[in-house]
Amino acid sequence: MVELTVELNAKLQPIHRGEMFEEPLENVLIQANVGEVLGGGTFMSATGEIEKCDITLEVKDDWIAKVFAYLQRIKIIPKGSKIICKQEITPIGQAEGMAIYLNGTDLPAEVYRTNDINELISKLQDALGDKCFMFSWWEGGTETALYFYGESYLKLYESVKHILEIHPLCKLSHVKQIA
Repeated sequence: MVELTVELNAKLQPIHRGEMFEEPLENVLIQANVGEVLGGGTFMSATGEIEKCDITLEVKDDWIAKVFAYLQRIKIIPKGSKIICKQEITPIGQAEGMAIYLNGTDLPAEVYRTNDINELISKLQDALGDKCFMFSWWEGGTETALYFYGESYLKLYESVKHILEIHPLCKLSHVKQIA
């Protein structure tokens, strides 16, 4: 058996990492009887925001190439991700990411009281359609980040730009490409 690490350039809470990546990988490995997921980790910035995460797998020696090929075909793995095996690094990932940082302290109290972030998320997801979906989120001391991944950052941004310009919760927000 060989241990390998999949380092995901994704801002995922541990529960989302598990649901989106660890559990599906574990199912594939166990069904093929070729390995298992040993665990995962989350790397945080000084502000407490998630920077990236990883998943450690144990795989039969003769299945390493097939596992690599499988991981390289998963379209939702963000660009900038990699597989680390036997001190060799193999880049993987096709998805691009967009973070929307919502101001949580400087808007009028009325805006926070009369608007529901879940309604905003629903509007954003409707605008994005099947182009992508929200992977995770982060609540910091002064802002909340919503993390979306899909085929193209520019397409994601163009799809939601009109909502960001008019929705009250999006005032003083900023958008950043994250993968």
